[in-house]
Amino acid sequence: MTPTIFLLFALFSIVESTAGEGGGLKLELIRHRLSPDNVSPMVAKSQIWPETSQFIVKIAVGTPPTEVHAILDTGSDLFWAQCRPCAKCYRQTNPIYDPSKSSTFRTLSCKSPQCHLWGSGAACSGTDTCKYGYGYGSGSTQGELATEKMAVTSRSGATTPFPGVVFGCGHNNSGTFNANEMGLIGFGRGAISFVSQIGPSVGGRKFSLCLMPYNTDPRISSSLSIGSGSEVKGPGVITAQLVRTSDQTSYSLTLKGISVGKTFVPYSTSGPPAKGNAILDTGTPPTLLPKELYGRLAIEVRRHIPLKPIDDTLCYKGNLGNLVITLHFDGHVDLRLSTAQTFNKMLDGSFCFNAMGVDDKDALIGNSMMSNFLVGYDIDNMTVSFKPTDCTKIG
Repeated sequence: MTPTIFLLFALFSIVESTAGEGGGLKLELIRHRLSPDNVSPMVAKSQIWPETSQFIVKIAVGTPPTEVHAILDTGSDLFWAQCRPCAKCYRQTNPIYDPSKSSTFRTLSCKSPQCHLWGSGAACSGTDTCKYGYGYGSGSTQGELATEKMAVTSRSGATTPFPGVVFGCGHNNSGTFNANEMGLIGFGRGAISFVSQIGPSVGGRKFSLCLMPYNTDPRISSSLSIGSGSEVKGPGVITAQLVRTSDQTSYSLTLKGISVGKTFVPYSTSGPPAKGNAILDTGTPPTLLPKELYGRLAIEVRRHIPLKPIDDTLCYKGNLGNLVITLHFDGHVDLRLSTAQTFNKMLDGSFCFNAMGVDDKDALIGNSMMSNFLVGYDIDNMTVSFKPTDCTKIG
């Protein structure tokens, strides 16, 4: 969910945490002895739940804690939650976080260094309180930046607190968020993201996650690991070098083209693609491709599937066969995708291609296409690794 920052300054942000068994983020912390080969004092392992077309982590915020169900988003940095008093809040099923009832809530001053880092949308105008405004393609949030105690709870029930975590207390929020989505937690590369803020305490700015296919039973959880020990290794792992761009948030790769079966569809017919032209974004469900590329790709998809499409779409009923679509990234990195990763199974039993064409020169690889990969992000080394995995089996 790549953001548009309304009032650009920046800030520091957030955390991720949880409540206990059956509620919170079930985050397991494993302490290690320190040695030359193992310098991490703590590795965090948590869980992810599917919520319609998004993925949710459950975070305990405040004292006493309020459980916040936040969308996991690698396309942004800020962690924010709906907060009372609400000038404008969308409907929410669970109780809205009330900072007046928390003994550990502190608003940030405009003089605070945390109010002036990259990626928060922070701004100061007329008051001493650090305000923020953050926009997405599907909505926006505005409020004040604050620090708060976040807590994570292991599977054994031991709770580990993180005091003074910066987050957005959202008083004016709107968009396509549903009643079970109480906010959003950014896992981007920016200074305010969870991995940037907490990474040093868990052995590094790195994490791995495993997203489940579209329409997975919401009672099934998958894994999220943070810090040293989250690296994706072993047989079958494909590692790509991330591209540094002017966008300090995004995880960008250079997509050279896409193969449908053995037919290669180049990214552009007018020359080599721009460096860093494809962003990995867990907060956006479909894969978004430039219209011209999508048009050529759609022709090949139709040609390779021996079924009649539904109403001239790329939706089908029946057996799609063993269609393999491959994303070709710079550095001889070829990511082979099965039909389960390129077609969403709908409630009526049909299968729909999970990419679409947009008016943009760059591509965005959405969460549906990244399903059933254990994906490791390493901000310090600027790499991303993929390992084919049944993500419904590793929660």
